[in-house]
Amino acid sequence: MHACALGKGVFGQLKDAVQGYFHALSLENCIGVSLTLKQSIGGVHLDEIRASQNLRHFLNRLNSSVYGKRFKRFGQKLNVVPVLERSSTHRLHYHLILQNPYPETPALFTKLIETEWAKTRFGYVQSHVDEQIDHGWTDYITKFKTASDGIDWENHHWN
Repeated sequence: MHACALGKGVFGQLKDAVQGYFHALSLENCIGVSLTLKQSIGGVHLDEIRASQNLRHFLNRLNSSVYGKRFKRFGQKLNVVPVLERSSTHRLHYHLILQNPYPETPALFTKLIETEWAKTRFGYVQSHVDEQIDHGWTDYITKFKTASDGIDWENHHWN
């Protein structure tokens, strides 16, 4: 009998492991962020690599705004878990768990996110920030509906 017929299969086991990892994270002072991407600019079509590069540029801008020279000199940066997903219409977008460095003024950080995202090449104006999240958010962003959905490990950072 095939191993996948006996249980969830490798994909299901991997999904369970990722969700277990997320459930172990402390979400204190964390927010949930959904970021949409322009799918094409001047004939250049968005793919997973360009999406990841765009997110890295956004996170560099955001970390520089929050930490200033401490980001470049000492590598101080926000905790982030980015998940790249394809919608049912095949549009790439991100869901993030993101550390909020300003828990007393979440609206300030929300505005900073929107401002810095808009300055990226593929950043689209539609974004959504949940200023308080729980592990329901982690379950939502790890639903992995397609094989291309997953954690962007290149941009993941968690201390």
